[in-house]
Amino acid sequence: MTLAGHYWITIERDRCRSWQQPWKCGACIDACEQGVFARDEKGRVYVANEIACVGCKICMEQGCPNSCIYVRPATPESLSRGIWTTQTIEEIHRKAQTGEYEIRGYGTMGNIPHFDGLVVVPSQLASRPPKDKYREKFRMEVTIGERTCAKPIKLNYPFVFAAMSYGAISREGKMALAVAAAKLGILANTGEGGMFPGEAILAHGYENEESFRKGVRRWNPGGYLAVQYSTGRWGVSMDYLQAGDAIEIKIGQGAKPGMGGHLLGKKVTEDIAMIRGLPPGTDALSPCRHYDIIDQKDLKKKVEILRDLTNYEKPIMIKMGPSLPYEDTYIAAEAGVDAISIDGMVGGTGASPEVVTQNAGIPTIACIRQAAKALKDMGLKGKVKLIALGGIRDGADAFKAIALGADAVGFGAAAEIALGCRGCMSCHKGACHYGLATQEARFRACLNVEAASQRLVNFVRACAEELKILAMLSGHDRLDTISADDLRAIDLNTAAMTGVKLAGLEKVFPQSWEGFDD
Repeated sequence: MTLAGHYWITIERDRCRSWQQPWKCGACIDACEQGVFARDEKGRVYVANEIACVGCKICMEQGCPNSCIYVRPATPESLSRGIWTTQTIEEIHRKAQTGEYEIRGYGTMGNIPHFDGLVVVPSQLASRPPKDKYREKFRMEVTIGERTCAKPIKLNYPFVFAAMSYGAISREGKMALAVAAAKLGILANTGEGGMFPGEAILAHGYENEESFRKGVRRWNPGGYLAVQYSTGRWGVSMDYLQAGDAIEIKIGQGAKPGMGGHLLGKKVTEDIAMIRGLPPGTDALSPCRHYDIIDQKDLKKKVEILRDLTNYEKPIMIKMGPSLPYEDTYIAAEAGVDAISIDGMVGGTGASPEVVTQNAGIPTIACIRQAAKALKDMGLKGKVKLIALGGIRDGADAFKAIALGADAVGFGAAAEIALGCRGCMSCHKGACHYGLATQEARFRACLNVEAASQRLVNFVRACAEELKILAMLSGHDRLDTISADDLRAIDLNTAAMTGVKLAGLEKVFPQSWEGFDD
């Protein structure tokens, strides 16, 4: 197989020395062994034989002194170069030069099986009749902790905002999340970085301490805030734990399961440092595990302690990365939590070693049914709420996650994008020009809290309508009747991972899924 014929080569003539001074330079002609370049009759270099290019880029790197030659693939490099793409080669060069592994933001990239491999089965003659989205009601409220807590969380929508720490994102970003939660009546989450002053008040819909004391709510109906209890215990105190509407024990997360959080020193400002109890500029690297939660007994004891601390008023939740979803869910439910969040491997983060994000964990769609099965086997389905995290983008993903067994879903990266993020994956650098993944004042000033929160509200409401449309066209008027039988898989991988019937075959594949729901 030849590499020739797969590249486009362009010369920026305005900067090419031979076009300014004919018969000068010509370093690219000397460097190229393939005869791609030549001179015209006036002594100017031009691309004479583009099809001969093999993509070595020696003309760019060792030839042109003005860096005015560009070699770009004309076909997908996965076809022309197999596994040795330009990205792979450049990454090897980078490691060879620096001796360092790559750290970046966001989640797993590449061809990971996801919700796109599932379609919704609409109602026609052989199934229940569809519901009229324009004339009939659809119930989508979800309550967390109704069996165990004096103050359960009553979500207006089956959505929460995934944990994002103060430090990983700006105070303005956190404020926008809290305000949006208040406008929607859903749950925001502190993440593991502690809580900035006033965060709970904002999530409840009050603009400041004074309006809270007067009972004058600005954003209705008011939302909720979960305070995260993570391995680093950043900012954790009795006041912190009692300030939230729920406590979430963080065991792991999708982007870096088995590792603690990473907040690089450039984002640890004096304010962040004060809340986390660190010197400014110090990397905040959380432990990979809770040193006082070694086994199931420790976890159960921890849940009891936290429940006692809240005077049995508030839900205790747990968040886990994608590992052994059936077994992990069983252990967590047995410990007595009110809600379990499973974060699939495409879940995002502010900073993680790329080798972990790309290679550790299992896809979100492979987690949900196993986790739901554990709750069903324990007689706790619907009582202990299952929240699916990791790459939820819209109402269709939400419907499919709920059909696979979740009670609610969490928006993480999608929420950030709704706030203005463009997905450059450079969150760890702290130079986010949209004012989100940064602590620099000049960038933070770019984010308007009120406008950003309204964008997020609009996004969530649109997703709720999408979820409603798909649920009602498949014959449902409430969430808890949606099931895996409302889905079909359109490829073998998705069918095998989820146990959803393969479209056209109308059977589960492989047969080991038969009887799974019995």
